[in-house]
Amino acid sequence: MFQIRPITDEKNLYGKRHREALKQLKKNVEERTFTAILGPRRVGKTSIIRVFLNKYKYRYIYYDLSPFMGKQGISYTELTPAMMNIDTSELSYHAQLSLGLVRLDVKPENGVQFQNALINLIRELNAKYDELLVVIDEAQVMPRIRGINMLGLLQLISNTMDNTTVIMTGSMPGLLERILSPSASQPMFARYVDKIHIPRWTPEESMGYLKKGLSEAEVSYTGVELEEAVEELSNVPGFLAYYGRQRVRGMSHDDALVETLNYAIGVWEQDLEAFLNIYSTRAYVTTLWVLAQSKFGLARKEIAGEVLRREEVSDRSLTRILKNLVLSGMVEHSKKRGKYRIAENPLAKAVQNIARKYNIH
Repeated sequence: MFQIRPITDEKNLYGKRHREALKQLKKNVEERTFTAILGPRRVGKTSIIRVFLNKYKYRYIYYDLSPFMGKQGISYTELTPAMMNIDTSELSYHAQLSLGLVRLDVKPENGVQFQNALINLIRELNAKYDELLVVIDEAQVMPRIRGINMLGLLQLISNTMDNTTVIMTGSMPGLLERILSPSASQPMFARYVDKIHIPRWTPEESMGYLKKGLSEAEVSYTGVELEEAVEELSNVPGFLAYYGRQRVRGMSHDDALVETLNYAIGVWEQDLEAFLNIYSTRAYVTTLWVLAQSKFGLARKEIAGEVLRREEVSDRSLTRILKNLVLSGMVEHSKKRGKYRIAENPLAKAVQNIARKYNIH
């Protein structure tokens, strides 16, 4: 049950919102509704996609943009399908040639040739099949792809290819939503995208998941141990699965939790470095560090007092920094309480490590 890689079998898909998302996704595909599955990193968005594709056997082209999250620019030559479910023997000669260019089996001369090949391929598949899916994992990366106009391509699909549905995921949910929410002067396909939000599990779901998996593996546990794991790992499905895996492998609670926290902190450090490659100012690190000092969150005035004392940034710049951190999913803002807080405990610890590299204290 404790799988580290994305889930593909529906019986292993856990969580009320995850199961609801699977049903909503099926409905959307039947209605040809473009869909964006949004939520923080490691909550199971890719698992929802993989379970869906495995269950319903649609024809699809699947792009995974997660390796490029920290890149400021991505060449079209890096944009190759991670998976496809297409019978190439059914394709015309021209479509097979286009497929070769799209998969880079044949080297395209430039971005225009690559984009035209992709359009021609999808156009033929749209005509051949009653239902075709174009899946883009970590779609907030799309605007940084050089050489082709990904958003323009999706607009073309929306306007002219009635049998093709686009499914996107975004682990920096606010950043993708900003792409999908153009102003009134920019009418786009994105106005007709259905957004499915996947949150972290509730504490009750987290406890239920650990109890079920440990009981099935006949591993003894106490309620206090599971409560500590749930709290320290902030109800993140991916981290809870890692903890459960270590317990099933024979680790004690204490050792498994330490191992998992070290893993989670390391993963978040990588994500932070990737984020800072895009938003490369010291003030972002300082703002995160200030927030990491409080478990229960800080009001904007409190944050400003600490950040502006350490960094030469304007109050307006701080507003932009806080907005981008909220959009990234790393910081939560409670409008009711008026406070900002780091979204996960392992992230707060990763921030402390990154801040030391910047000599922030």
